[in-house]
Amino acid sequence: MPTNRIPFGPLDGRYIIANNYAMFAGLYNHERADKWAIKGYVNAVDRYTLQSPGTLGLYLNKRIYFIEAKTDYALSALATWDNVAPDYRVAATRAGKDFYIYACEVANTYTPKILISDNAVAPTGYTVVTSRLIGGFHCECLAVGAIGGHTLTNFATGDILPNSVWDYSFRPLCAPQGMVFSPMTNLWVDIYLASGVGVNTKSVFNGVISDTRDWNDFVDDGGAVSKRLLYDPEFQIIASGSNEETNIFGSADPVTTGGHVDTAGRRMIANNGAEDCCGVMWQWLIDQSFQYAGGGHTHNNTITFRNPATGSVVSKLNGETKLNANTGSGADEVITGTSVDPAPVWAYYNLPGVKGSLYRQGTYGDVKLLAGTSWASGASAGSRSRTALYYRWYTATSLGGRFAGEPLNR
Repeated sequence: MPTNRIPFGPLDGRYIIANNYAMFAGLYNHERADKWAIKGYVNAVDRYTLQSPGTLGLYLNKRIYFIEAKTDYALSALATWDNVAPDYRVAATRAGKDFYIYACEVANTYTPKILISDNAVAPTGYTVVTSRLIGGFHCECLAVGAIGGHTLTNFATGDILPNSVWDYSFRPLCAPQGMVFSPMTNLWVDIYLASGVGVNTKSVFNGVISDTRDWNDFVDDGGAVSKRLLYDPEFQIIASGSNEETNIFGSADPVTTGGHVDTAGRRMIANNGAEDCCGVMWQWLIDQSFQYAGGGHTHNNTITFRNPATGSVVSKLNGETKLNANTGSGADEVITGTSVDPAPVWAYYNLPGVKGSLYRQGTYGDVKLLAGTSWASGASAGSRSRTALYYRWYTATSLGGRFAGEPLNR
C-alpha cells in the first residue's frame, strides 16, 4: 500500500496518491451560479462585504482545499486583509481601486485562508507558491447617491461594484481590472473611458482620457490588450441607467475618468457601474456607415425677353449683375437652363499611419458611428445618442473610446 499520500478532502480517509496529484493541478470548481459576490444590496454593510460560493474546491501547492459554506469577508474587518498599510478598512482609501482574492496555504487543514490584497502577485506573508490568485473586484470611485430605480442607488464610495466581481472561471479573456460584466450582452466592459495607448491602454479611475485619436488608433489600442470597441446595440444596453439628456457639470472637458456628476447633480453611472457613458465624450463604435459627399448640384439659366423700348433682346446669366443688351428679334420670353450633377469620384485615400489606403467615394465616403455625445451636448446626450458625421481618420478632443472583452466561458 503506498504511503506517499496527500489529503484530498475532509480528513476522513479519502486520499489520492501523491504521484498523481498533477491530474488536479489548476482545479477550481464551483457551481456555475454559485459565485463570489457581494452579500447584498439593501444593508450598507452588505455592499462592502464579499461572500464566497457555498461550495468550492481548489488546488494549491499540491493539495486540494475546500470551502463548504458561504463565508463573509467584510472589507472593514482586519482579518479580511493581508496588511493594513495602506488601511483599506477605511472606505475612502478603496475608491476606484482593484483588489484581489487569494486562497492561502494552511497546514493541517483542508480549508484555505482567504485574504484580500491590493497586490496582483501575492498577498503579504505569502508567495506565488503558498497562495493562489482566485478572483478580484473593483470598488466604487464616488458615492452614487439616491437614484430612483437605479441598481446602485445609495452605494457609497469604496463599496464593491457587484458586476466587477470575477474569479478564476468567471472572468474576461483579457485582464479583468477595471471592468464589469454585462449579462444582457454577455460581455465584460470597461468601467472607465480608455486612458493610455497601445499595451498601456487601461480602464482606471482618474486616468487621463485618451482623445485626439482616430478610429483606427482606438481599434489598435483595444487589440493591444485583447479588447475591442462596442457595437451600437451593445452600447445602448451597457449605458442603461446612465444620465439621459444631460451632460457633465461645467459643460467642459473633464480630462480624467470617473466620479463625475451631470448638470442636475446626478452621478454619471450606468446600472452595471460603467462611468461617463453619456454627456462626457463621444465614443467610437465598430459600426460602419456611408456618407455621400463631394458632388455639387448646379443650375445655369439664361433668360431672354423683349426690351419694350427698343424691341431688342436683353439676356442675363444667373451669375451676372447687369443685363446685357443684344440685338434680337424681340420675340417672346425664352428660358433655357442646364443642370449638372457630378458623381463623386471613387479613389484611394492614404490613411494616417502609413498602413494602407481606403477606397472611398468623394471627399469622405466613410462613416464610423460614435455614441453618447460630449461634454456640452445638453439634451442631445443619452444612451441612444449617435452621430454619423465622422469618418475613421477624424480626430478631436471630444472623441474617445470604451472597450469590451469577451468572456472566458460563454
